[in-house]
Amino acid sequence: MDQLDALHALLAVIDHGGFAAAARALNTSPAKVTRLIQDLEHKLNARLLNRTTRTLSLTEAGELYAGRVRPAVEALRAAQDEVTTYNSLPSGVLRVNSLLDFAVTQLIPRVPRFSALYPQLELDVQVADRLQMTPDLDADLTILFSRQPLPSGDFVARRLAMTSGVLCAAPQYLKRHGLPLHPKDLVRHNCLIPSSKELPETFMLTWVGEGAVDPFEFHPGAPKFHSNSPEALRHAALHGLGLVGMLSVHAQPYLRSGALVRVLPDWVGERWEIWAAYSGRKHVPRKVHALLDFLRQELGDPLHDPWLF
Repeated sequence: MDQLDALHALLAVIDHGGFAAAARALNTSPAKVTRLIQDLEHKLNARLLNRTTRTLSLTEAGELYAGRVRPAVEALRAAQDEVTTYNSLPSGVLRVNSLLDFAVTQLIPRVPRFSALYPQLELDVQVADRLQMTPDLDADLTILFSRQPLPSGDFVARRLAMTSGVLCAAPQYLKRHGLPLHPKDLVRHNCLIPSSKELPETFMLTWVGEGAVDPFEFHPGAPKFHSNSPEALRHAALHGLGLVGMLSVHAQPYLRSGALVRVLPDWVGERWEIWAAYSGRKHVPRKVHALLDFLRQELGDPLHDPWLF
């Protein structure tokens, strides 16, 4: 099995860009990774890696060899995983990469139910402050938000749900400034919009109530409170500083608690798709399928927005 260990070490060095990073991924020491690759090069009588103090690259022989052995190594790893876990519950660490708001409002509240089903699994949730369009392939599963088709890549994505932009305000703000009854009333309100050149100057609101009503193009005025952070704007709204646009998936707990109130409930902003993505290059562990199936069962129809109420 030493040669198989050496192949794992070689592929880890290639995938993670260095001996130290490969050692961390394999839960071993850099010295052992170095020795395994040196033994492999000696056995093959060929140099596989060009090493300097600053760079690491494959030799021509290394590129050829790694390309040939990778499918075999991954197939063997998949077979071992399937056999060793066939009669047991998924176990180990499940690494999930998620937008902070989704982790706080949707993932973490569901962890107790998921852990009750899979007590041998340990969740490691890494959060990002900004929306992601491609997955972190170092994670087992990445939650993605997209208004457009996902870009192609070396990953598989499964749609979890739809979510829509909604307008919200704190009860104390509405008590002072009144409740807008139509999107045209928004010009008289302080609308909290992130300070970003990437956002359009106008926003389209779509009618979702009974009957047919034309979409409304809304041009917000200059707010009295500015921030480039959606989280900061949400807290500003909670303190009564104005109306805030949020995705329904993130607004849900604040609406349920009454901390925020839905404004213009028959109108929604842009619709977003929520995806769960994972590497398409290797065998998908059972722990990934476990969380994916759990989330899809929790959220229901992937073409429906379960947070609009």
